[in-house]
Amino acid sequence: MGGLTLLERATLCGDWMVRNQITDRQDANRGRSVRSYDFHTREKLLTGNWMCGTMLSSLLALYKRTGREEYKHAAELAGRYIISLQVMDRQDPYFGAIRELTPQSIEFAPRDATGAAWGLVWLAEATGNPLYAKRACLFADWLIGRGMYNGWPLYAVYMDERLDNFYSRGSFQSGTGLFFHDLFMLTGDARYIERGLAPIARIYRDEFINDDGSLVLERDPFTGRITSPKPGEGKPTQQHAYNDDFGAAMLIAASRFFDDDSYLQKAAAFAHWLADAQDDDGGFLSGDIPSAVPVSAMIFRDVGTLTGDGKLLAAADRSLAKLSSMQYTDTGDPCIDGGFHGVYEGKQTERRGRTCVNMRTSAYALIAILKAESDLADIWLGIHNKPFSDHRWIGPHELIW
Repeated sequence: MGGLTLLERATLCGDWMVRNQITDRQDANRGRSVRSYDFHTREKLLTGNWMCGTMLSSLLALYKRTGREEYKHAAELAGRYIISLQVMDRQDPYFGAIRELTPQSIEFAPRDATGAAWGLVWLAEATGNPLYAKRACLFADWLIGRGMYNGWPLYAVYMDERLDNFYSRGSFQSGTGLFFHDLFMLTGDARYIERGLAPIARIYRDEFINDDGSLVLERDPFTGRITSPKPGEGKPTQQHAYNDDFGAAMLIAASRFFDDDSYLQKAAAFAHWLADAQDDDGGFLSGDIPSAVPVSAMIFRDVGTLTGDGKLLAAADRSLAKLSSMQYTDTGDPCIDGGFHGVYEGKQTERRGRTCVNMRTSAYALIAILKAESDLADIWLGIHNKPFSDHRWIGPHELIW
């Protein structure tokens, strides 16, 4: 894999995130890093709510692996930027919601805001600072109170009464259930299971994973009608047909939490469909879906390990080899070296064949690599995280009067 160990690749990626993070305390962008950067055009976009969340979550795992304080500090800066996006007017119906890009944004996708709040959950876990847990709970309370319909998050919300919300149920929103699981593990508030993980896990298992393991990508929330993919479309080309946005990881958590193997079985069905769709070199759709590579590496290894499935473990190795080939290390450009190849988000029409990094792929790559090379516990998406245990069966608390 290019002569570098997996841990060396992880630290190169973490250093890329830190090196490109805005740290000037007089800059309102403080805490943001590179969302998308093109080597040839020098076009640079900065991370918004969810990419700050995924970046900080993966950096915290790297901090736990290496003990290097700069990774935790960078994670806190990203968390502070997320906090600046949160609506904090108690009279506002969006109190607790997290804006998409800047404090002036009037829109957000609840799944994106979930990614931001999810980062705050892991920041609270790593630092012990109750502020981050409080802010994550404020978002979760808004989401279960105003941001969901019949157990599933809304697609997009516009904080302007002149603009209509999007209500479509997208498969990519499934990862929200794992956010609720992690928040419950942090706070012990059972509402996050009852109104979060439980309905999302059931709906995703029963309504979004076909018998062959492929995904229903969107449904009408009121009729249940499948709106994507449409009948006869053929092989899907949409990103979230392959990068499930942690739906399988959520099903694994649900299987463990509820002691119900049906969730793991559906995760395995998707994993096998994904393995069959994998290119020989470990990519997807001839490289058109770069974010699916690190996500698939985690799905294949986690499900394969839990079920003893050699086919999936072999697919995980292919994904990991492909992922290593996607890391830039020697361009000489500090905005790109250490990051992983991702989707171009600049203004030019030609998208393919570019030398471009993207935080989506890079943050997912960092956590995927750390999971592959270690058995870290208590990290974002960790397969070795402590399971829930009802203290009733541990023993009585020693009361102090």
